[in-house]
Parts: sequence; structure tokens; C-alpha cells
Amino acid sequence: MQILFFSITVPFPAIDGGRIRVLNLLKQIAKTEQITFLALETTGTDQAGIDYLTELGIECHLVPNSPDLPPITAQTVLRATWQRKPITVARYDLPALARQFHHLLANGDRRSARYDLIHYEMFHAAQFAVKTDLPTVLSTQNVDSYIWRRLGQETKNPLKKAIYGSQTLAFAHYERVRSADFTAATCVSETDRVLLKKARSDLPVHVIPNGVDLDLYQPDPSQERPETLIYTGSMDWYPNEDAVIFFLQSILPNIWRTYPQVQLSVVGQRPTEKLRRVVEETTASNAQGEVVVTGRVEDVKPYIAQAGVYVVPLRIGGGTRLKILEALAMQKAIVSTTVGAEGLNLVDRQEIVLADRPNQFADSVIELLSDSERRQKLGLKGRERVEQDYGWPSIGHKLRQVYQNLLQPKAQQAND
Repeated sequence: MQILFFSITVPFPAIDGGRIRVLNLLKQIAKTEQITFLALETTGTDQAGIDYLTELGIECHLVPNSPDLPPITAQTVLRATWQRKPITVARYDLPALARQFHHLLANGDRRSARYDLIHYEMFHAAQFAVKTDLPTVLSTQNVDSYIWRRLGQETKNPLKKAIYGSQTLAFAHYERVRSADFTAATCVSETDRVLLKKARSDLPVHVIPNGVDLDLYQPDPSQERPETLIYTGSMDWYPNEDAVIFFLQSILPNIWRTYPQVQLSVVGQRPTEKLRRVVEETTASNAQGEVVVTGRVEDVKPYIAQAGVYVVPLRIGGGTRLKILEALAMQKAIVSTTVGAEGLNLVDRQEIVLADRPNQFADSVIELLSDSERRQKLGLKGRERVEQDYGWPSIGHKLRQVYQNLLQPKAQQAND
């Protein structure tokens, strides 16, 4: 198959869940299909990422831009309002990107004059969709209207509540209207599939779950430090910031009453000033405990290996959490909120421990810190589960099957 894969961002280096997902799907599909990849330059590392994808045999086109994310300006907000687009989608509505996309559609590239199928990664790319006789796939990593609704429910700030509410409505409208432009859609969980079907009941939606590189993420029990907790994720993503602050203010003090020397490692890029301030306030109450905020790290695996318990106190989110799959693959005992583990269908108390109330969450962590055998059993069961359901080769096969099924009617027409 000749596939035009349109993603706003370059997925290498894979520094967050979205990039990890896209990179691994590209790796799997590129083993058997011809991929042309189109993206926008948004970071200073993007050219190195393009070089990496080229080595995988992928034909790449990077649209030059300032090596930073396009800023959200007053003009962006006005354009989003006029076009009835979410602001975070309109942010990427750049003429140079549209021109390159249309050029590829009209002329192909050096390997193919015409594509068999177009893959749009999220609505940020899908805003450029045009009418075509080619099968088109809308790939979603979460249902954005659902996330913005949760953001609005959690905040008490009236201004933020109004902003989040407006974006909830904008995404709900966009999901409903723009979904008609695609032959099929993919999502990461059954929960998201139900939400997308509510937006557009006639759109075929296929679950392509998140996964983990089972060769890369291997358990190493010798590195464990039993009184170490860890949370990983991009700290400039509000749901992650909210999760850590919730843990610091409402859960960790309760854990310190029993285990005053427990250390929490917060591992992820771009920690905010607000997060650092709350860390200082929290640690001031306990001279023995420690909270380490690392910022971006080259490799998260050594940090996960040290954890006695991996914590996921998320209150806001959508899709499924790659972080949980990575921790499971490394045989870590995990305590998560129900929201944090949403969409993975893990068995509570056998593969993961679920706790939503702060005291319940703290007690679950304390229980695991005091019982190494229990931690080991949870970790073994978690590794078994990801080996069974969440390896990238089998997930890549599912996406390839979606592509092939969309092309079969056209092949049948050609034969007739």
C-alpha cells in the first residue's frame, strides 16, 4: 500500500505518549507498506527525527517553521471563532502546511504518483482534509471534547471554567461535523469508540489500542528502591500537572505519616512554576521525605526501575495511558485512579490497584510499600497482561488490517 501519513508533529524523539504511539505504529506499518510522512517543524529536534524516520524507509516531508510550537495569538482565537474550530486546532492552520499537503495529493512523491490511502493523525491534521476518492482514516489518541469537559468540571476558576466550556463545545461541534469527511476512524479504547460513535453514529470506528515495546521495557528488580514512588508524563500537559499537585497536597502527606522517608520522583519535560512551588510547600512539612522533579530525561526506564510503587493519580484524561503499559511491562506495582486506568480493562487488585479517594489511594500505596511479595505478584500479572494484549507488532497488524479492509472494495471494483 502507498500511504500518505499526515501528522502535525514529528514523533521522534518519542518524548510523550502521543509521539510514542505514532512512532511505533509507523515502525510497524513501514515493515510492509510504503509510507509518505508529512509533518510541521515544531521543535529544534525535528530534522533529526526526520532523519530517523528516513532510515526506517519512510519518505518524509517536513514543512519549515519557527522551531517552536506556533503561538496562540489573538488572530488565532479570532480565526478559530470565525471558522468554528477549537483553538488548539486552529493553531496549526498554516498556509505552508496546506500547500505541501495539496502538492503531495496532486503530484505524489518520488516513489509514487498516487496514494492508496490517507491517514490523518488527530483533528489537528484532519482540519486539512479534502474531498477525494481515496479512503481516509481519522486517527484519534483521545476524544478532546471529553477531556475539555473534565477540565471544566475540575477547575473552580470562573475564567478557566468559561474557557474550558467554550473549547468543549468547539471540539464537540468539530468532532460531529468533520467526522463526516472520513471513511473510517480509529481510537485507543472501547470507551473512546462509544464517545466517537455518539458524535457520528454512521462513522466506522476501530479500536487500535496503545502498546509498549516489550523488548525495550524489561523488568530489572535489582534496581528497585522500595521507598521510592514515581510519576511520569509531560508536566506541561495540564492533566499531568493536576495529578501531581493532587498527589502532593492530598495523598503524599498521608503516606509520609507511615513512611516519612518515602521519595517521590516526578519525571517529565517542562515542569511548571506552579508545580515547583507546590513541591516546595509540600516538602517543607517533612524534612525526611523528598520530591525530585527531573524535567526531561533521555531515558525514563531507569527511573521506573527504581520505583517501589508507580502512581497514577490522574483526575482528568482521555484515551489510554501509555505510562501504565510501560510500568506494567517493567513489572511494577501500580496504584491508579479509575480515570488513570480508563480504557485498559485491567483487573483491580490482580494487575493494578484502583483508588479514587485520597485516603484510599494513600492506604493502597502504604499497603504495597509494606508487602514486597504483593508488589511482586502484581508486577508479574501486569507483565503477563501486556505480553498478551499490548505488544506493538500485534497492534500494528490491527491498523494494517483497517487499511486493507478499506481498500478491498476498491480492489473488488477494479476486478469487476
